[in-house]
Amino acid sequence: MRAMKAAGLNVGGAHQTSKVMLDWLPMLVMLACVVGVDLLVAWRTAAKDSEAASGVFWRFEGDRRVRSLLLLGLIVAWWVLPGGWLLVGAGCFLLSWLSPAGRAAWTDERLPRWGMVASVLLGFLLVGFLPPPAPTTVASFGEPIEAMEDQGLPWPHLVERHHLLTGDRDGVDVAVVTVSSMRIPWQGADAGMSGGVLVLGDIINMAEREMRDAVLLLTESAPLPVPVDGDTLGLKPVAGEASTNAYRLDGELTKLAFRRWDVTSDLTTSGDGVKIGEVVLIAAPASSAGCLELLTVVRPVGHPALASDPMAEAEVEAWWAAKVAKV
Repeated sequence: MRAMKAAGLNVGGAHQTSKVMLDWLPMLVMLACVVGVDLLVAWRTAAKDSEAASGVFWRFEGDRRVRSLLLLGLIVAWWVLPGGWLLVGAGCFLLSWLSPAGRAAWTDERLPRWGMVASVLLGFLLVGFLPPPAPTTVASFGEPIEAMEDQGLPWPHLVERHHLLTGDRDGVDVAVVTVSSMRIPWQGADAGMSGGVLVLGDIINMAEREMRDAVLLLTESAPLPVPVDGDTLGLKPVAGEASTNAYRLDGELTKLAFRRWDVTSDLTTSGDGVKIGEVVLIAAPASSAGCLELLTVVRPVGHPALASDPMAEAEVEAWWAAKVAKV
């Protein structure tokens, strides 16, 4: 019994250590980029000015002190502020160009300042390629199914698991449920992350690209009113939907970031697509800092739950219970 308890403690401790490493990895990548480029610029400065070579790497004076304070601000922003690096980085860059003293500093310290901008962008890019934690395993969804090659963007890193839920009504009550985890490179704080990512997704039309796999999987498994392929597929936001929806989870009402679309297929030149199904998307922070978990439910026209459970509450409750148990 003692051995079993010790083994359990070891597994739990290893899991906690792995989680802490994942939480801090984006910060370490950003620090390595910014500090590395700053030291490279300092070395170039020392090579040109022999009088300034002594101790140049460790002097935090003048504009270098300002850049160090900005780096500290970026670190705090990643852990605390909604928008994180995007908010603080873009804000400081604009302020430095708008103020006369800032413009003068850009003239005098052109190379160090542009070096810091480039290093922050490089860190931002690299963090987006870091793998997120594995999506939550939901036993009631069954085993994941094989999907076609992902047609979404490779950045930020997204891991998906597709599940096919079948019923007994000749394919009408088939649904594709996808649990995904995504790396959010600009923010580690949970506050505002889910809503912010979905708003950004609306702006750059990310939803149609990232959910195409799940919708096409449904077209292979359910009878639809018209033929569908990748070229005719479309997503139209359901008019009048709010950006959040309240779900009863663990006995309490919890608001989650939410989107709902009609799935259409357009085989005519008129541009009026035929509705073939609906998509519900719910987002919530993942177990690791700087990561988001997404639940996507795709159901065809005629599915009984489109009338009885349009917000996919049953799937959300199962997913949320598995998320809580995972933590």
